[in-house]
Amino acid sequence: MDDRFTKAEAALLLPEAAAASRRETDAEAIRLAAVAARDEAVASWILGGLRSAVHLVASLPQRVATYNALRALSDRELRDIGMNRFDIGRVFEPSFNPRPANDAGRQTTPRAA
Repeated sequence: MDDRFTKAEAALLLPEAAAASRRETDAEAIRLAAVAARDEAVASWILGGLRSAVHLVASLPQRVATYNALRALSDRELRDIGMNRFDIGRVFEPSFNPRPANDAGRQTTPRAA
């Protein structure tokens, strides 16, 4: 007779060992899912940063041209479009919101002749 037990026979004789083995298997599956989720999040973060960097570099010539064109305007021309000299440096900030242009708030009323 063979004195060795197979894993299936041992599981029948020692049910707590089988339960522990199932828990370990479940824990390993959860760990692997967490690792995969972390790797996906890190890859997404890196790709987002690379996309932003490429977009910034690609739009740089247009930004420089816009900046130079605004710097070339006179103070009066800047006021006409709702800006001042201080606003030129902030024009590319996402939160930048220029004031209404000078003619935006005017209402035209006919003059009496």
